[in-house]
Amino acid sequence: MQQVSKEYLELIPNLFKSFQRLNQKASSLTHLQNQILEYLFMYQHPLAIKQISEGLNVPKQQMTDVLKRLFDQGLITRKQNQNDKRSFVIELTEEGKTTQQEKWSKVYQNFVNDLSKLTGEEQLDLQYALHKVNFLLKKMEER
Repeated sequence: MQQVSKEYLELIPNLFKSFQRLNQKASSLTHLQNQILEYLFMYQHPLAIKQISEGLNVPKQQMTDVLKRLFDQGLITRKQNQNDKRSFVIELTEEGKTTQQEKWSKVYQNFVNDLSKLTGEEQLDLQYALHKVNFLLKKMEER
């Protein structure tokens, strides 16, 4: 058990660092700006600022300035919430959607470039290891 825990805890920063590197090469936006756009892109419909704030675990006060910059860049729109006239909903513009699609294409290409550093056998090993880790983590959630 102790060795499994040690390997798992080593996996988290390795994955985070690897993805962060792939992501940094793909976008000129800040980390939080990227998170907000990714969150909106994932949901594909307008979200209240509170929903975004809670979903990303970022204080609403911190979101205000970041959302304004994204709005000024033409990546999001801000409309009055039809369900609650006191709040607003945020949605990706077409440019925001395109930006996200292009970013994910770049992330994929960066990953492919990294994969090319491995031999064919190492790529198969990585594929199997990732499949197995994903499968076992999902299995652990079920219990």
